[in-house]
Amino acid sequence: MTSRSDPISLPFPGSSSARFLWRRAGFTFLVSLLAIVVFGASFGVGYARIHDGRVLPGVDVGGVGLAGLDRNEAEREIRATLPSLSSGRLVIDVGGVQETLRYAGFGRDYDMEYMLGEAMGVGRGPNLIEQLQEQLRVLINGMSVSTAVTWDESALTRQVAAFAMSEEWDSVSATITRDEQGRYVVTPAVDGQSVDVEGAVTAAFAAVNNVSAADTQIMVNTAVVPPAVSTAEAQAAADIAERVIGSDLTVAAADLSTTINSDVLRGWVHLDESPNGGDWQLVIERAPIAQFVANYGLETDIAPKNASFRFQGGDVTVVDSSEGRSADVEATTNNILAALEGRATGGGAGSATLALVAVPPTFNTADARAIAPRVTKLSEWTTKFIPSPLNGEGVNIQIPTDIIDGYVVEPGAMFDFLAVIGPITSPPYVPGAAIRNNRTIMDGVLGGGMCSCSTTVFNAAMRAGLDIGARRNHSYYISRYPVGLDATVWIASANSKQTMSFVNDNPYPVLIRGINRTGEVTFQVWGVDDGRTVELSEPRVEREKSAREWIEYTNELSPGVRKRTEFTVDGFWSWVTRTVRDRNGNVIHEDVFHSRYKTIDGVIQVGRYPGDPKAGTRVLASEYVPSRPRTEPPPEG
Repeated sequence: MTSRSDPISLPFPGSSSARFLWRRAGFTFLVSLLAIVVFGASFGVGYARIHDGRVLPGVDVGGVGLAGLDRNEAEREIRATLPSLSSGRLVIDVGGVQETLRYAGFGRDYDMEYMLGEAMGVGRGPNLIEQLQEQLRVLINGMSVSTAVTWDESALTRQVAAFAMSEEWDSVSATITRDEQGRYVVTPAVDGQSVDVEGAVTAAFAAVNNVSAADTQIMVNTAVVPPAVSTAEAQAAADIAERVIGSDLTVAAADLSTTINSDVLRGWVHLDESPNGGDWQLVIERAPIAQFVANYGLETDIAPKNASFRFQGGDVTVVDSSEGRSADVEATTNNILAALEGRATGGGAGSATLALVAVPPTFNTADARAIAPRVTKLSEWTTKFIPSPLNGEGVNIQIPTDIIDGYVVEPGAMFDFLAVIGPITSPPYVPGAAIRNNRTIMDGVLGGGMCSCSTTVFNAAMRAGLDIGARRNHSYYISRYPVGLDATVWIASANSKQTMSFVNDNPYPVLIRGINRTGEVTFQVWGVDDGRTVELSEPRVEREKSAREWIEYTNELSPGVRKRTEFTVDGFWSWVTRTVRDRNGNVIHEDVFHSRYKTIDGVIQVGRYPGDPKAGTRVLASEYVPSRPRTEPPPEG
């Protein structure tokens, strides 16, 4: 057999043969590449299916290998290997005060959801190429998932904020109070504290945002909150007040001096805090200062003495006037205020000037001398009496008459009988009779009988046309007095008395002259006649009731001896009208003096003879038959 060997001929590029060869080579490459891709995809899918639901080999979390473990197994492996993040503590320091929060209290833990999700997701990319690439990298180099921490942000925020806010407090302003002695006492101010609560929460988050199991501590910023009113401000105000009131103040004039005690000053001065706080105003009350000066003036003022008149040798002569002196309340109050205000500004004033002013008389010597020739007797009244034990043998009438003689009643002044003649003491007054509870007390009443004097003064003043004040009739009518124009006086106690009074409504002083004569008393009213006239009506008498006289048997007297124990007086009511007119006929006063006189049955006691009715038995005097003849003394009265 014969073979031949043909020469090998190569295709020339550009020839159709060459193009064919290149196409075949490219096709071969593509087929090979596709085969590789198909193989890789098949490998990746198979590899993933083999480890479905498990961590791929080469994957760890925080250094804990989890290859081939499912999610639960992986979590158990992590917790078994890594330290617990809930066993530690977070210490919060706020201005040196600390609070400890356990990690478990706010759920600090590994973020398993995140970490396991990351670990389980390795090699399971969104497409086959990336998945295959990642699987190859993990097989070759491995892959580590970082640990992550989580906590209950709401719980941690609440706990941190609660403690931070508990260390906040408001400032307290200084206050001023007064103690039991009236001294001003300062209660010191207290600084407040504010806490950066938001910053504390932020710092807490930062402190626990790691996977360290160790305790950690944060420092929280605080700030001082100053009070609205500092201790120094309050103390300064209190010190000012104490400077003003802490020592006595002397108030003095040339010959007068008084001291205002510190305790008194404390009642006049006070500190008033402004409505917004932070400031005090020192207030010095003017009214109590003025009252103090006025009260001192009542004690030290010297009243001016008006000129007046007196009787001398039967003639009316002038008594010279004199100037008075008075504390000037307004000026002295200003001086005291100025002294206290000076203390407030740092002055040490220990005294203030007592301002005095001269007070001239309203009726001076020249005035009196000018009208002296015009002084005349304006009225006069006389009452007769029998000196007896009933009036202290006339002593109780003579004494008040002597006291009143020469008494001057200034224009507008009141004459009060009991005030002028008092006090009624023994001596000089002696016991006499009086009417008490509509019955006659025959003796033992100090000053008894002086009503003859008061009734006489009343009639003289009333007939002079002067303004009558107090006047009251006796319980029963006494015949030596004009009907309806008597004036009783008496003193039962300090709060129970009856006087007789009148006011001098004449523009000039009136002078009262008292004249004692045996068995009679006279009062005259002297003054300048201003032309007034006095008209008295006749007494109008009604409700008359006759009295009876009784004889009463007694064992207190010797047989047949008589003694009057009550007067027999008929009762009635009376009215007397007085009309006073000025020189032009105008009515000045119109008074109705109304008197209610009670009916008083007379009583004469007579000593019993044997056989007479028993003691205390009464018979009408008209029916009485004496047991035997006897001489009866005349009744008293």
